[in-house]
Amino acid sequence: MKKFKTFYNIYSIQKRFIATILIIVILFFALLVRVFYLQIIDGKKLQVLAAEEWLRDLPLSSKRGEIYDSSGVSLASTITTYDVYVRARNVTEPAKLASKISELLQVDYEVAYAKVTNKSLSEILIKMQVDEDTALDLTEFDGIYLSQNVSRVYPYSNLFTQVLGYCTIDNIGQAGLESYYDKYLKGVDGKSLTQTNAQGKEIDNSLSYYIPSVAGADLYTTLDVQMQSILEKELMIAYQEHNAKSVSGIILDAQTGGIKAMSNLPSFDLNNVPRDDVKKLQEMTKNTTIVDVYEPGSTFKLITLAAALNEGLTNIDEKFYCTGRCTVDGETIKCWKTVGHGSLTLLDAFKNSCNCVFVQLALRLGVDKYYDYMSRFGLGEKTGVDISSESSGIIMSKDSVRNVDLARIGFGHAIAVTELQMVSVYAKITTGYDITPHLLSNISSDEKVLYSQNYAKNKINLSDETIKTINMMLSNNINSDGEYTFIAGYNVGGKTGTAQKYDENGQIATGKYISSFIGTYPANNPKYIIIICVNEPSNGVYYGGVVAKPVGQKVLKSIFETKSFYPTDLTQIDNQPNIEMPYVVGMSLADACASLKKLGLDVLFDGDGEIVIEQLPPEGTLLYLGEIVYLITN
Repeated sequence: MKKFKTFYNIYSIQKRFIATILIIVILFFALLVRVFYLQIIDGKKLQVLAAEEWLRDLPLSSKRGEIYDSSGVSLASTITTYDVYVRARNVTEPAKLASKISELLQVDYEVAYAKVTNKSLSEILIKMQVDEDTALDLTEFDGIYLSQNVSRVYPYSNLFTQVLGYCTIDNIGQAGLESYYDKYLKGVDGKSLTQTNAQGKEIDNSLSYYIPSVAGADLYTTLDVQMQSILEKELMIAYQEHNAKSVSGIILDAQTGGIKAMSNLPSFDLNNVPRDDVKKLQEMTKNTTIVDVYEPGSTFKLITLAAALNEGLTNIDEKFYCTGRCTVDGETIKCWKTVGHGSLTLLDAFKNSCNCVFVQLALRLGVDKYYDYMSRFGLGEKTGVDISSESSGIIMSKDSVRNVDLARIGFGHAIAVTELQMVSVYAKITTGYDITPHLLSNISSDEKVLYSQNYAKNKINLSDETIKTINMMLSNNINSDGEYTFIAGYNVGGKTGTAQKYDENGQIATGKYISSFIGTYPANNPKYIIIICVNEPSNGVYYGGVVAKPVGQKVLKSIFETKSFYPTDLTQIDNQPNIEMPYVVGMSLADACASLKKLGLDVLFDGDGEIVIEQLPPEGTLLYLGEIVYLITN
């Protein structure tokens, strides 16, 4: 019995020992599993959480990509600036630091003091985008930390305002190319990290970590700074001379689709964005050349002309007769020359911009064919330009168009387009090719091309004979058979337009017009198409031929001189305007016409009266032999 008890005790001890060993093994294995999970499975996550506890980070903004014009001139660049932070737990002289911040950064002293003494936060931003010298002056105080940032700089100030757009203070593109290509320009931000203790105070002699930023890519555009400067200079003169609501213009390379210049006035300095006036900022940031739609008036007659010629429904020698009005669907449509143009050919009708002739041509085409040509020319659709907020224009539904509606569309009424659409349509009709207007040439990084713009150039369904005739008529339209040439020595084509505006209720706004001019150069096979629009000229003159056409003339002439485009007809070079416009207001229409024709000037007149009440151009203007003048009667 005693032996049995001894054996039982020994067996129990062994059993407990084995159980203990097993428990220890199980616990050790569980610990190994937990360590494996923490180190391998959840390691990265825990490292991040730990780093957040003992590392304080400050952002390092990436360098935003540059924007260049077609010849490599910088239009938008970046400079290094600094964001100033304070870590109140490290500040030793709060009063002095607050005073220095107030002095250098124009921050209210009380606000500055509250920030440098607020120990509830690890760090507080004082001010962004501080210049280097000022930022370094503050680093003599404990608790001040700098984070590298960048500021956008526009070397040409208010040139290209709506095209380039601008950035937020955080360097995020907000409009124009800055916004459209933001994902390429912005780059990737970096970080600067510093070790701190549990209270967030920097540990002496601790390690600092630096994650570098990655610069954004550069944009090379189709823009030309010289052409843009010329365009904006002449637009500003017109804006002031005609006391206009706004003015705008585009210069398009008709062969490639590249936009060389695009301008809207008024504008603002991109280096001083009016962020405190949101309404003003929105109004002046809007690129009206692609956003706003307008009735084009007579410039639209080119669409009707091209379609009718291409369909064989007319020719340049066909005779028409204009009485000053015509009736369609029982409604009277007036020609701009209310007394009528009388007998005239198609060539004369285009030159004299006779509404009644283009009513007839539109009706000959019919709704289906006319709408087919508008679709062929891209009307009613966005052009696809690489900038945001483009409008597609306004075209009546084909199913609801009456003959009287088609008649009005035929001379540029009852339809709304954008300026970019019109300049694009002219490019298609005068070259015979469809190509998308665009601003980007390529995207590059470290001098390596990452992406190159390559738009297809597609032939449109217009005969070579139609294109040739159109270009000849555009040239004839602004150059006379006498000695007058639009720009001596250069073959330029063009068409003017004058259209009334409508108010919010759809009624004609009395005395409000849009005057426009579209020019082509060289007229026989255009390389450049230019459009000028003057919105609501308010000095009593509103005809496109008097308001917008001279602006286009000055722009093209300056471009020829600046770019050294040589004249093709040297016999015209010495031709200078030498006929002084007399004062004929108050004279009878018959006497005024006789007097002007005696001087060698052509006369167009408007109104049903017998007495001249207004003349264009004004007295004293120097004119070429054969140039057209306008008389308005009561």
